[in-house]
Amino acid sequence: MKQIGFDNKFVLLCQEAYLTKNTILSGFDFLLKANFYQEKDGYFYSAFFNLSIGFERLLKLAVVTDYMLSNEYKTPTIKHLKKCFGHDVNELYLSVLNIKGKYSKSHQKTLLGSDDALLKFLSEYAKDTRYFNLNEVCEEKFDRSPLYKWLDIARAIYEENTKPYIRQKTAMDLMYKMDSMGYQNGFTRQLDEGGHPMMVYDILHRQYVIEKSAPLVVWRLIELFRPVHYILMGMSEKASEYETSKNYKTMVVPHYEDFFYFFLANKDAIKRRKNWLGIFK
Repeated sequence: MKQIGFDNKFVLLCQEAYLTKNTILSGFDFLLKANFYQEKDGYFYSAFFNLSIGFERLLKLAVVTDYMLSNEYKTPTIKHLKKCFGHDVNELYLSVLNIKGKYSKSHQKTLLGSDDALLKFLSEYAKDTRYFNLNEVCEEKFDRSPLYKWLDIARAIYEENTKPYIRQKTAMDLMYKMDSMGYQNGFTRQLDEGGHPMMVYDILHRQYVIEKSAPLVVWRLIELFRPVHYILMGMSEKASEYETSKNYKTMVVPHYEDFFYFFLANKDAIKRRKNWLGIFK
């Protein structure tokens, strides 16, 4: 929507930033709701869809703004964006980090083993597996479901960030809880990825791991993309200097830090938070 007193590119970039922010935050909320065997499987797909799109758009905001700052506010063509990056979140991420030195002095923390898997999962979902269910129905290829891939990532993040004695204690507590509630640990109609019937304990433990890993995944995603927030903030500062030097009467590049400040949340706050879009909308 055009507004009096604002450059059209400014309005469009603001709208894109709003869209990006809300898409990412909605993805966090869906991820915290998702679980298996509780009629909440659909939340996984909503989370994957929103997070893959949201982070792709965040990175493309940085790519487009960098191009503008490097070319006297000329903009890249749509063909250029599609040819260079497409929907490859992983490639976009690496490209944006490569220009970090131009705009930000923030320190990049050491990535954990599962961080690379997270980036690859989002990139793969954006490019290939968004239509996995329908593709398998129409032309069965026996590819791995994104749900199984996500289960691997969630379990890895849970184990990386939970001490062994706590994992062992919670597993025993779950068995005691089953006993106290009269649950028999028999076979169920649910099958694991290999096609074998799952026990009641297997299902309850899987649900527990998913529940506990979800806020940890949000934390890792925020840690991964926090440098991008600082890069965008640095771009806004460079743009203000450029526009002042060229006597622009209206802003062209918005203050991106006003949109993405949720990337500054610390681990403790992230683990406690149950709602993101409602707080930062």
